[in-house]
Amino acid sequence: MSNKKLFFLILLLALVFNIHNYSLFFNSHENHLQSEQKSEVENIQYTLCNNGFISFHDYKLFWFIHISDTQYLWYNDGNIAEFYAFLNETYKEIKPVFIYHTGDIVDANFFIGQDKTEWERYRKALYDTNMNSSIYMDVIGNHDAIRDANSTFFLNYSMMGCSFNTTQYSFNKSFTFGNYAFIGLNTAKKSYDFFEYAYQGFLSSSELDWYENELKRFKDFDKIFVFGHHPPSYPLFYEIKSEKSSSGKDFNELNEEYNVPFYLSGHVHENSFRYLNELLTITTTNFDQMGGTYRIIALDNNRLSTSIECVGRWPQGIITYPPDDFNQKVDKIRVLAWDPHGISSVKWSFYSIEKENQITNWKPLIKVDPNEPLWEGDLVSHFNGKFKLQVKVEGGSGEVIKEIIFNSLNDDAFEFSIIFIFIIIALISISIIILNYSRIHIDKFKKMKKRLSDSA
Repeated sequence: MSNKKLFFLILLLALVFNIHNYSLFFNSHENHLQSEQKSEVENIQYTLCNNGFISFHDYKLFWFIHISDTQYLWYNDGNIAEFYAFLNETYKEIKPVFIYHTGDIVDANFFIGQDKTEWERYRKALYDTNMNSSIYMDVIGNHDAIRDANSTFFLNYSMMGCSFNTTQYSFNKSFTFGNYAFIGLNTAKKSYDFFEYAYQGFLSSSELDWYENELKRFKDFDKIFVFGHHPPSYPLFYEIKSEKSSSGKDFNELNEEYNVPFYLSGHVHENSFRYLNELLTITTTNFDQMGGTYRIIALDNNRLSTSIECVGRWPQGIITYPPDDFNQKVDKIRVLAWDPHGISSVKWSFYSIEKENQITNWKPLIKVDPNEPLWEGDLVSHFNGKFKLQVKVEGGSGEVIKEIIFNSLNDDAFEFSIIFIFIIIALISISIIILNYSRIHIDKFKKMKKRLSDSA
């Protein structure tokens, strides 16, 4: 078989494997970061606008948007229009702290080679919609690096490449309620080597040294978010392979040592959540799914909530409190809601899964401020167990229902249990004291009786 036929056979097999992977939805070279550029990248925090957070009246809340894998947009006018609508209407309505794109910006003719037209259309979309490096970030994916060992196209056309001439970077955002770090990694270092690293991510020792230094710098921050195209753990051919840093630790060991809680990625073309020890990996599917898929991520009192949305579908909303898998007493409900035609009401209902009964049916939430998208209400619950919380957002564009499942632990029941335990302990203690007291007096009585008997 000729080399040409062998090459195209491998491409065909890769295509079949990739198509199978995409169906799951339904359920580098050396680091470019130069020392003279580092201060510029770190100063991103000073130019961020005052969107995407609420900090008055003890609220501790911010949100951003995650997208990934826009690779199938650039030869379809309809798909390009969806990307424009996302950057124009969606961004302007939701007003996140920023948008983060985790790579595979372009397709590169399915690993044949970089296509300048794709990159030019991407760059034009960012320019036409007034995006800049303060509100829009991107990292390199394997399609963006194929047959481009020096990442030339990414550096010349991507937002962060054009702005800082780098393929990985970090920045931080500080609010009155906390400090948060964001680290973008180049996991596509060897993607230009199709035969060895067509799908897997890779982090070299030098990249890990840089990463470890950033983790040290941000170790006292409230939370660290890491972004990369490839997920850290996944079935064969998709996870990140890593060398070791100078300190002798690989990527996963560094995440464990510095307690990194969140990693956001794309690559596998699905919406999923996976834990690797304490690290939660959130993957978001390719943007062209469902007419423009994006993920809203909110952090409310350092607890994360997410919601998958579609461009042009309104209203949109996300329950920020309680988050999924909550295991404490619930006393508040908080919801972020948006609609270009205005939100008329946000209501909630409460259902006991264990008892299979409706506890509360569509009670209203109150908007906390006319200028903010946050709605809140009191949830006075005297119940323990597993519950379903539904929220109905009604706006000028229609209505949408969001729901979460969580566990509520009632403090009153907990306090009663503690009191009951103390009562039992007290009763046992009193019984022991009485028994000991009785035993002592019985012994005294026996001794006295014996003395009297001996005297007689």
